[in-house]
Amino acid sequence: MNGPFEAVKISDKAYWVGAVDWAIRDFHGYSTRRGTTYNAYLVLADRYVLIDTVKAPFKDEMLSRIASVLDPRHISYVISNHSEMDHSGCLTDVIEMLEPEKVFASPMGVKALAGHFAKTRSGEIVPVKDGESLNLGNATLTFTHTPMLHWPDSMFTYLPEDALLFSQDAFGMHLAGGRRFADEIDDEILLDEAARYYANILLPFSPLVLKLIETQYVPDERALTLCRELGKTIAEKLAERCDG
Repeated sequence: MNGPFEAVKISDKAYWVGAVDWAIRDFHGYSTRRGTTYNAYLVLADRYVLIDTVKAPFKDEMLSRIASVLDPRHISYVISNHSEMDHSGCLTDVIEMLEPEKVFASPMGVKALAGHFAKTRSGEIVPVKDGESLNLGNATLTFTHTPMLHWPDSMFTYLPEDALLFSQDAFGMHLAGGRRFADEIDDEILLDEAARYYANILLPFSPLVLKLIETQYVPDERALTLCRELGKTIAEKLAERCDG
């Protein structure tokens, strides 16, 4: 399934394979004047992993980006960090088409996805525990439950080999564009959209955000790349951004 859309390499083992929604102008009741981006990620280890999917109408764009790297049917695992439909809207179609060995989500994510999709079969999506790791052979993914950041099902996935934190909506923003990295965007636009998103979605959960930042500190001080589910991937040290 090759096409006009290409994946974007973000590290030795990971690619961005999401979709850009240029047209959306309202989301969760506030203006998305610059559109938005539905981020999904492909991890290339001994086992191939797709982290999250995209809103249903953008399924083909995501699959085309995956196909620019590998045959999507070679994906072994799919991980759902967040069950909201802009990140899971084509999940059941992906399961049917790719037939992955396993699909993982938080326990609350398993329940939420079952509620969204009538054709999700019992046991089809496997719950992971907080702190549990998934061995990919030459890499590891570790899961952290992050309830109410910003849904009860929310969780993070961490790839220590590349210091990538797949952080779903917790550090999100609404911003469409052809550039994938935050350091390619004007700081004024970036901070404006990040502040608007935080104020509308996450402000009531600020104490949880601060606690989460403490638990996600990278001991060897490598640059921690935030791989959001909305907006731009940001390549910088998390501690420096949070300290101002």
